[in-house]
Amino acid sequence: MIIKLLIIGIVLVAGVALIYPYDIIQFSKGSTLQENAEQGFSNLKDTSINEIGNSLVQNFQKTGNKIENTINNMFART
Repeated sequence: MIIKLLIIGIVLVAGVALIYPYDIIQFSKGSTLQENAEQGFSNLKDTSINEIGNSLVQNFQKTGNKIENTINNMFART
């Protein structure tokens, strides 16, 4: 009976190891799942901030070009 329970336990542990190998490797290196989630969120936040910054720069450039074109057109007509 004890041997059967031991075999079942080993099979369950091996199954979990096969399903989540990356998480187990990270955990064995001292990293936890929470740290992985925090790192993923931090990367997402950095990416989002960079995308927002790039979008703002593009909008300012477009606005500046429109203003410049408008001023050039005003003086070209007179």
